[in-house]
This record gives sequence, structure tokens and C-alpha cells, in this order.
Amino acid sequence: MSATARRHRTFPSLPRDYIRRRRLRRRISNAILIPLLSGVAAYFIARPTGGSGFFLPKSARRVSLSEPTNPASFVHDITPPSANRPAASSEANSIPNSAISGAYKLADGPHIVTEVPDIVLHDAKRGKVLHIRIFYPNEAGLYPVIAFSHGAGGSQSCCETLTRHWATYGYVTLQPTHDDSTVQRRNAGEEDINFLKAVRDALKKPALWQSRPQDISFVLDSLAALQKRVPALGGKIDAEHIGVGGHSMGAFTADAIAGALVDLPGHPATNFNDPRVKAVLLLSPQGPGEFGLTDHSWDHVTLPLLSMTGSLDLGAGNQGPEWKKIPFERSQPGAKYHVFISGANHMSFINAKTTLPGRAAQSDAILGYTNAASLAFWDAYLKAKPTAKNYLQSDALPDFSHASVKIFRR
Repeated sequence: MSATARRHRTFPSLPRDYIRRRRLRRRISNAILIPLLSGVAAYFIARPTGGSGFFLPKSARRVSLSEPTNPASFVHDITPPSANRPAASSEANSIPNSAISGAYKLADGPHIVTEVPDIVLHDAKRGKVLHIRIFYPNEAGLYPVIAFSHGAGGSQSCCETLTRHWATYGYVTLQPTHDDSTVQRRNAGEEDINFLKAVRDALKKPALWQSRPQDISFVLDSLAALQKRVPALGGKIDAEHIGVGGHSMGAFTADAIAGALVDLPGHPATNFNDPRVKAVLLLSPQGPGEFGLTDHSWDHVTLPLLSMTGSLDLGAGNQGPEWKKIPFERSQPGAKYHVFISGANHMSFINAKTTLPGRAAQSDAILGYTNAASLAFWDAYLKAKPTAKNYLQSDALPDFSHASVKIFRR
């Protein structure tokens, strides 16, 4: 018996019409079942549950500076407040949440902004030069000032997603480059300098702890000089309303300017407080044990203060988010806010870039929450806007974030 005959006896042939009908039924089933199962899977993966939702509405996406948004739509009424969430304070109970909801001024503001990428000032008292980046509104007016301090190893080129955004809402932002900057040190001839070495130096060199708040005070001393050096700034700087913010070691800088005491060799409890500053923003700050900060460094800090951390935000010694909450907890009560963002890491507050494609939307959302909370804080305490203060006292941002954001108040 031939091999072909044996094969036919073992696997008898089927009519061709039957095979075609079977293939057709399989194709129809696949066309129906695959989209259906994909839709069900997508629903369970993407649905908001508790604090895992990250959502930015189309109406709140950033627009170009040449197309400013309508000033009447600063607070976007997107996500209704949760009826099951208790108010965070008695003051929040008195605020009609139906009028305060969504994200605070998330799209760019009404002002066209000009950037001065680098201007050099000479500090004769300390014998050093200081490079500064400036954003300011083009329109005539008197605008509060925000000095923003970069993290260890960084430079004035960081953080424009925040500083430019604030400028579109009527602020002059000043960003100095400190001595620990890798760019500055490399330009000075240090060929072996890198970011990790800059961070290690910042942690162990008290001279850097001292020079940073001194840089900020020198910038404020130079406000009149800056208006002469940049004629378009003339008459725009409101020196009576000044805020200082910073990220990481920049948060320490702002903390020191607010009056947090710093232990320097031979000079314990050194006070760098600058009375011209009215409010401070601390993005990923430090607790005791770094940069000369101690358990009692914040005992006499009275300025309005907003600090911010996240569930993935660790200190240089792997300290957790609770350690970063200490400046808020130990400063004097009154106008103190702490924002905790689920999923935020050390860099999330200044940069939406991520190496994980699946986290791109989450990273954008975290940066949006940072902008909303920080701008509301500046508006409340540098412009005395009641709506901004009411926003901070409400649960609008936690609700908007689907509970990814928590706000604590003292």
C-alpha cells in the first residue's frame, strides 16, 4: 500500500465546502470575540479605582504661549467632587465645592512671556559671579517675584515647565545657577565632574549649604540692577511680594531662606532667613540629618509654606516620604500645606519625562498636579487671591486626581 493511501485512510479527506464553511465561521467568530475581549480587558485596566487614576482633560492641556487661554476659565470645572469624601477642615466645609473644582489654572495663562536665558551678575562681597535665567510677562504691570533654586548638580536650565507657566500668570521668575552645578563646574575646568559626584559633594560640603541661600539673598539684592540690565523689566518687579521655591537641594535652599536653622561647622543653628520673602515652596524637601538640618530646625519657621512629595520620592539615604513631610509638620502652624502624590518620584515634580512608556500619562498628570497646587499657593500668598486660598482649602485637587493627591493643612 502506498504512503498516500495509508495517509488517506488515517485522515479521511473532508469535502472542500465543509472546510470553507468552517474557516468562514472561525473568521467571523474571531472578528467578534477579539474586539469584545479587548474592550473588556481595556476597561478593567484603564478604569479609575481609588488613587490609581491619572487624568488630564483635553480642556486643560497646555497651549502655546502665543495663544493664551481665556482668563475667565482659570479653574476648570471638570470632575465633580466626591460626595463620600469628608472635608479636610472646618474651613473647607464653608466653601461651596460646586464652585471650586477641577485643576487650578492648568493651561497656560493670559500673559505672553519673554525669556532671558542667561544674565551674569557679580557679587563683589563674595567675589563670585552668578548666572541667572529669567522669565517675565511682556505686558506692562507690577508682578510678584519668584526665585527658584535647582537641585544638587542642576542649573538654571531646569524646571521651565513650572517657572514659565507661573510667568504666564503674572510672575517674574528668577533661576540662579549654584556652585554645585555640574555645568558650571565643568565650564570652570573640572573634567571629571558628573551628576553623582556633584550630589555627593553637596551632601558633605557645608560651604555649599551656606552659599545657596546666600545666592538667593544676593539675587533679591540685585532686583534693581536686573531692571537696569534688562530694560523690559523696568517697573515690572514687585519687590514687596517675593516667593522662593526649589526642588531637592533647592527645597533646602528655600527652607533656609524661610528661617530653618542650619548647623555649620563651628556655627550651629545658623539662620539664613530673608525677611523680604513672603512664602516658600519645597518640592521634595529634606528632613533632619542632611545639609545641617536638625530635629529643631523648623521650630521658628512661620512663613506660608507648601511642601510636596510622593510615594516613590526617596531621600539620598533612602528616607521615605514621611521624612520629607517633617518640614511641614515641625514648622509653626498657620498657612502650612503638604501635598502627597501617589506614584510621584524624586524628579516627577519638575519633569514629565519617563523611561517607562506606560507611565507617560501618569507623569504628565503629576506635573499638572504640581503646577496646579504651586500656582494656587503663589496666588494665595503673593497675590492675596481668596479664590486661590479657597482652592487650597478645598478637596478640588484630590477629587480631580481621583484621590491620587492628598493635601494636609496646618
